[in-house]
Amino acid sequence: MITKNSKIWKYISNLFVAIDQLGNAIAGGNPDNTISARVGYYNYYIYNRETVPWYWYWFMQIIDITFYPVDGPNHCHEAYHNDPGEIFDNRATNFFIAIAATLIIIPSCVLIALVLYLLSALRIVKRKKIERDKNLEKRVDSCNFLLNSMLHEIDHHGLDFPLDNAREKYIKLAEKIEILDGHLN
Repeated sequence: MITKNSKIWKYISNLFVAIDQLGNAIAGGNPDNTISARVGYYNYYIYNRETVPWYWYWFMQIIDITFYPVDGPNHCHEAYHNDPGEIFDNRATNFFIAIAATLIIIPSCVLIALVLYLLSALRIVKRKKIERDKNLEKRVDSCNFLLNSMLHEIDHHGLDFPLDNAREKYIKLAEKIEILDGHLN
């Protein structure tokens, strides 16, 4: 039997994420983001609720409804939060948006929705509970991994180039870490 913790489930899940990321790349997005995370980014980060373009709003509605049986409401918003530290594009052209809608989002959502709602009706899949504490802990681990990777690179190659821009970003990062530390204490 395939359970949520099985190796087979993880393998299938990884394949679907890879296909999703490929679709996002075809639609002109960062190949390391899922379509849902990108749509969440546009709806919750780039625009405020009053100025979000209609197509990003409708992509979010279509995707959120599609994944409702397993993720509940706000799938795209949660996907954005669960794609930590990623660089999202913010230069989408209408051409790539048209590709995203006609070739990727609408056809795949119709198929996925049919499967998910059927599996939900048969009680084979059920809505997952968001474990925000575990999600945040994973993101802290991810940040730690990235910082360790930077230190390793510096130790291995040294710093023989100007880092003025990086230094300014480091100062802003240190300020955010201090704010986060205040929330955690």
